[in-house]
Amino acid sequence: MNYHNQLEIIKTLQIQIDTDVRMDCPFCHNTNTLLIHNKDSKLSWYCFHASCSAKGTHEREKTMEDIRTTVIASAPEVRKSFHIPDYFTSIYSSDKCIKYIEKNNCYEAMSTGRAKLHYDPRQQRIVFIIRRKDNGIVGAVGRGLSSSVYPKWFLYGDKSYPFVCGTSDKAILVEDCASACAVSGIMTGVALLGTSLPDDYIPILKEFKKVTVALDRDATSKAFDINQKLCYYVRSQVKILEEDLKYFNTEEIRKILK
Repeated sequence: MNYHNQLEIIKTLQIQIDTDVRMDCPFCHNTNTLLIHNKDSKLSWYCFHASCSAKGTHEREKTMEDIRTTVIASAPEVRKSFHIPDYFTSIYSSDKCIKYIEKNNCYEAMSTGRAKLHYDPRQQRIVFIIRRKDNGIVGAVGRGLSSSVYPKWFLYGDKSYPFVCGTSDKAILVEDCASACAVSGIMTGVALLGTSLPDDYIPILKEFKKVTVALDRDATSKAFDINQKLCYYVRSQVKILEEDLKYFNTEEIRKILK
């Protein structure tokens, strides 16, 4: 596929300004191999898979968001905040949202205020709001509600902070936001938004007394890699799972973690 065709597809992904996103490649269809960088009026993409030639850079016109980001970067004392788009609606406006919440055991976390959820009708996604400890909003993660929504997970705003759900001083590190919600009644759920540990997440995880790394069964080796990296900063351990924790209720999860 030539450069111009690639660019048109990359533009349809609507990557937020000042964002790096890692996702499944729409060109070779391999998992989590495409990196897209959208910053400083430059949009670039590169697929890491050996069989894929997708790559390119596009200089776009500067927007007001680019200018705002430059000003913020020059003033470190100003903390960026993510403003929830006006078109986001209540999750109750979508039957698919409600079904997703019930199937993935997110309702308790949402109803108790541990998680803040919205619906994105434009992209047909359930949206998990990413908040700091002081409840400042730094971004959001959207999960497609059907197989036709691509990519399955979409990042809005800043990627330097994980999705955190819960108030316990012990954390459980999981792959996605739904799993973080499901475990939050027992320990604070922290979603990696993937299977690797970004360096930006380490200062946040260091605040916990203990961190349990509990990824899906097929990512067990990556869980041990993360634990090896994390153990220098905080007391940590790996919990090997047979099934994803989001498919269990709180009491079932409590038994699994014991």
